[in-house]
Amino acid sequence: MRWPRALANLLAAGLVAGLAAPAAAHVAPAIGDNNRYLKLTPLGDRVRLAYTVFYGEVPGTGMRQVIDTNHDGTIDSAESEVFGGQLAKDVAAALVITIDGAAQPVAWSQVIVGLGTPRVAASAFSVDLVAWLCLPSPRGTHTVILRDHYPLARPGETEVKAEDSPGVTITASRIGGAEDEAHDYKLVGPSGALDTDGLELQFTAGDKAQITADAVCTIARPRLALPAGLIVGAGAALAFVLAGAGALVMRRRRRVVRGSPPTTRAKPAARS
Repeated sequence: MRWPRALANLLAAGLVAGLAAPAAAHVAPAIGDNNRYLKLTPLGDRVRLAYTVFYGEVPGTGMRQVIDTNHDGTIDSAESEVFGGQLAKDVAAALVITIDGAAQPVAWSQVIVGLGTPRVAASAFSVDLVAWLCLPSPRGTHTVILRDHYPLARPGETEVKAEDSPGVTITASRIGGAEDEAHDYKLVGPSGALDTDGLELQFTAGDKAQITADAVCTIARPRLALPAGLIVGAGAALAFVLAGAGALVMRRRRRVVRGSPPTTRAKPAARS
């Protein structure tokens, strides 16, 4: 059964909108550690990167006191935005990502500080970051390499997961020398191999893979190159036209010269 074009576009837009929202819930927070979670979802023209920092109960309490810069016991929206913005900047600077060998800058489209409660006298909370990594060309086979150099304080667990989307097949993934058929990796303590070797992800986006018409990932179309024969022929034609125009101008000049009346000299006045 073939979907009408309008309905298909609507479903595609809904898919991207759903992917754009961060995860509604995470696993239970740790007591004394901070965890991080990375998820990569390839589409037809981009890869969605979701990066979550989950502060544990003890470090979360201490971090809330740092966020509360005016020390009124409550974290307002301005304070949480400053904290989230700084964390987003630090994480983006620490991520080194290439797609098909070309470096990809990280620009977060969403920064969500999930405090749960604005009270400073609380504990665990999370920060969700979402970015879109644009492919150099739509669909086809691509390779992503991601290295994470962000020094998470009191690191507990790091989970890295890759999941496919409609029309996209993940063909291989590895972190260091480890490969997982489910493309789901769990590291304990400092990121280790994710910092050095990084995650290598290979996938193929088929003809039905999602491509979104927006300003996030605009792929420049190559300019059409004219065939060499056409360029040579056009040059010869232009030269012929210029030569003909020159000959016509010369003819007109000759006609003017030939048709001019003879030049007569004035007779000298008679001497008295």
